[in-house]
Amino acid sequence: GLGAEVVKVESPGGGDYLRHSPPRTPSGEGAWFAALHAGKKSVVLDLKQSSHCAALRALLGSADVLIEGNRPGTMARLGLSPQSLRVEFPRLVIASITGFGQDGPLRDRPGHDLGFQALAGTLSLGRPVDGVPPVPAVPVGDIGGGALTAAMRICAALHARGKTGEGAWIDASMTEGTLAMLAPQVAGMSATGRNPVPGGELLTGANPRYRSYRCRDGRFLAVAALEDKFWATLCDRIGRAVEPDESALEQLFLENDRDEWAAMLGPACCEPVLQLDELATHPLHVSRRSLTALPDGLRVSHPVPDGHTSACRPSPALGEHTESELARVGFDPSRLKERK
Repeated sequence: GLGAEVVKVESPGGGDYLRHSPPRTPSGEGAWFAALHAGKKSVVLDLKQSSHCAALRALLGSADVLIEGNRPGTMARLGLSPQSLRVEFPRLVIASITGFGQDGPLRDRPGHDLGFQALAGTLSLGRPVDGVPPVPAVPVGDIGGGALTAAMRICAALHARGKTGEGAWIDASMTEGTLAMLAPQVAGMSATGRNPVPGGELLTGANPRYRSYRCRDGRFLAVAALEDKFWATLCDRIGRAVEPDESALEQLFLENDRDEWAAMLGPACCEPVLQLDELATHPLHVSRRSLTALPDGLRVSHPVPDGHTSACRPSPALGEHTESELARVGFDPSRLKERK
């Protein structure tokens, strides 16, 4: 949605596994793939073939950024190590996104978001379910620690290149990106010498002013009236003084439906807990055009409301742009038929 032209390089034989993973759109495409790759181009290359590696090099000659998510050493085995590409394409910004970084004892270990959050400490903070840390609802390690942190560092590297003319190689660890988001909690632990109580701290459920409550209609209201001024506003809106006691508040919010409370208590930092199928009709998202309509009736969200028109284009078919993109950079697509 930010206007960059993105060429996704996929392997033959099916490409990105998300293309075929449920849930699916009416046309049979993976909905997650459609959302994540709207407006991109798809080029199919088998990087185990020398001619295909040459094709990638041709594409890199006109590229600003290369993002790769292989385990450390994979690109080197293909003859495409970031170190050699930096020499060959000195203005190129290369971002290598891995679970645990390019060096260290876990560099070769596979991983998923749950493990990244475990090693970053985030799993230890939430309220346990039957004494066990819950599985997070959002893959913070993948999205925040990986994609968004890498994007921020890429933008910084491009800014620096504008001054120096030199690209960069970014070692982006999803675990470390997640850990960076816990700077206040880590500092608090260091200052007090104790670990936070799971689900028992100010922002993890210990304060009755900061949690969700069930309403009369079975839906939920998120109450975040932490500061005294907002608690005073809540009491004023209700028309009576209310003690910030969990059991008393549980009974209070059962008196009205969720949206009645939301309309009454918005100025007190209280908002409805929306289900995903409610997002498209909420006044905030409607007025801000926060969701984009794609073909197949699919709706997706983007970090910039009403962003670049590329966000409105469909995701590419596998290899849809192989010939056109290679021709654009002066590489004869027929060379891809050459073997090693």
